[in-house]
Amino acid sequence: MKNKLSIISSIKDEHQPLSLTQDDKAFVFFLFKNTALIEISESLHEITAGSILLRSPHIPLVVKPQGNDALAYSKVYFKGKDASKVTTLSCIEPDIVLKPLHVHFADSIISKIEVEIKTKNFNWESIVLSHILELLAKTHRLTNHNFVEILPDHAQKLRDLRAEIHEKFSKNWKIEDMAGIMKLSTSRFASLYKTTFKISPTEDLIQTRIDQAKKMLSGSKVSVKRVSDACGFESVHYFHRAFKKRVNLTPKHYQNSQFAQEGSVFTSERHFSLDRLTQNAEYSGIIELIDGELRFHGNTSHVSELLGYSQQHLHDNAFINFVAPQDTSIALEGAAKIMKGKNVMDLNINLVHKSGTNVPVQFSALLKGKNWYWFMKHAALTVA
Repeated sequence: MKNKLSIISSIKDEHQPLSLTQDDKAFVFFLFKNTALIEISESLHEITAGSILLRSPHIPLVVKPQGNDALAYSKVYFKGKDASKVTTLSCIEPDIVLKPLHVHFADSIISKIEVEIKTKNFNWESIVLSHILELLAKTHRLTNHNFVEILPDHAQKLRDLRAEIHEKFSKNWKIEDMAGIMKLSTSRFASLYKTTFKISPTEDLIQTRIDQAKKMLSGSKVSVKRVSDACGFESVHYFHRAFKKRVNLTPKHYQNSQFAQEGSVFTSERHFSLDRLTQNAEYSGIIELIDGELRFHGNTSHVSELLGYSQQHLHDNAFINFVAPQDTSIALEGAAKIMKGKNVMDLNINLVHKSGTNVPVQFSALLKGKNWYWFMKHAALTVA
């Protein structure tokens, strides 16, 4: 049966004032990213960043900037018979300002809606309808006080800690130190980590170090001891044992096998390998999927210099937020491939520097085992 959504539009980043009259029959979902003033039902409200509002049909609404602050919000505009059904099903309360525990889920869902509206692939309206329901239902759940009171506040902190461990893998990490950062007992921390990531913190760290060791061993004739030290292993003997257990080869045998396989004939398959991409890239790291958004962790200090943003800002925002508007559709296609488990090779896009200028880069992403890796180089350096 055909869904009855007569009009749907979605804008992830809007900066213009808005006025809706009683004649407007649509629901409008707002996610505010900066302070604002709204007039709704003859009441004036000061809005803070992270606030959400679902406007009902026929309710007059004015959205305007507050003081000198620029407007910044995302919105989803939808109407039709099924629009009323989905809002009722979500149990969200309309026409009041809501302040969920967190809102980082919202933009990722809105991005999915934008892609479906743009591509209009088979059954797209049903998929949009399900995304709208997810958007409204999650907002309601995270605004519900009973849920907020019992919701653990560890998931995001755990992801941040894991990203730091992956980036600083050579550091002398101890379970006690990790648990201390989370303000948890070691047993509680280890249990929570394994439940969240399906791997123990110790094994996760060892596998990260082994992956980095494989890169070094494949890239040059560096000594095994130097690799062991650089990757943070406490001794060469322990590195040798840990490497052989997980790779089924000693570090030296692995290194020799990589150079023995290295021929003079170029193949696209060989070029599209973890080792090759690592050698050719200026920046690299691990991709993490957080609340439907692709986050790119890794060499953030150099990327920070390239784009002018702080490392914390780069860490806290989805990669798509740094893509220039004219390349958003290309980047979203690349992200969609990654979500489907497909590798991405030499995607030419422009990233936006903090100053507003464009920075051309080549971006690649490769799935290796259970992990996704990203690679990037400044495209200006690739021009002949």
